[in-house]
Amino acid sequence: MVTISNGILTAEISERGAELSRLATKSTEYLWLGNPDIWKGHSPVLFPFVGRLQNKEYQFKGKTYGPMPIHGLAPTAQFLTESWEESACTMLLVVTQEMKKLYPFDYDFRVRYELDGMTLKVSYLVTNHSEKTMYYGLGGHPGINVPMTKGLAFEDYYVEFPNATGVKRRIFTPGVLDTGISEYYKLDNKRLHLKHNLFDNDAVCLENTGYVCVIKTDKDKKSVRVEYPDTKWCAFWHKDHKEAPYVCVEPWFTLPGHDALDDIEKRDDSLILEGGKSALHRLLIEITE
Repeated sequence: MVTISNGILTAEISERGAELSRLATKSTEYLWLGNPDIWKGHSPVLFPFVGRLQNKEYQFKGKTYGPMPIHGLAPTAQFLTESWEESACTMLLVVTQEMKKLYPFDYDFRVRYELDGMTLKVSYLVTNHSEKTMYYGLGGHPGINVPMTKGLAFEDYYVEFPNATGVKRRIFTPGVLDTGISEYYKLDNKRLHLKHNLFDNDAVCLENTGYVCVIKTDKDKKSVRVEYPDTKWCAFWHKDHKEAPYVCVEPWFTLPGHDALDDIEKRDDSLILEGGKSALHRLLIEITE
């Protein structure tokens, strides 16, 4: 476990999955600390796939690969602490031979966490070392404690999208695979009011949310703002059919697989990285109290 702090915020990052495992001020824990009876995760890193693939398989250059775990290789993989400072660290994915059999690219994947005032800045750096083009998926998954203040209820909170226009919901199959269909989704004055049964059919995946959302309540000043630049989709989730005291904010650069064998070269949402190039993706989590 790696700990970083700037005197205002403290964060802990596990070398398993480069997963953010704690984000707190001196008074409040803002990140779900995990409970195996509900959901043992905290904030998994989703790479090189988001969500599920049909039969845990995909195709590339005419060859079928699998089984690919849900959310790809990163959540259960070992990372090295490549660099550490008092308020920042960089984690490097250790690519094993077994992982290469499941995902046949020559790459580096780094996750950097940096504290700046009341903001945690997360950077994902993908470097393609080969000459061939690389196709990948990526997403965040931080679980935010709701309620944030003792005495309040989950239903006292809402997710606000200050920049949203024409919000749509992506429709998934019962097996949480992508149908390719998006439908208009009505918000209440740019707000998604939280209630536990909202997630009984798994994640609510929205598009056109304006790249930012704020989890807040009118009964307290504590809030969590998540900014996800250039991310088309953002999903919201907690464990289905549970009164779970958290909500995951999941900025997705790519979607789950379709109800068919996916060819990652032909998917219109695959992130594409030419040989010898690098790509940087960002996520910001800002605390207000």
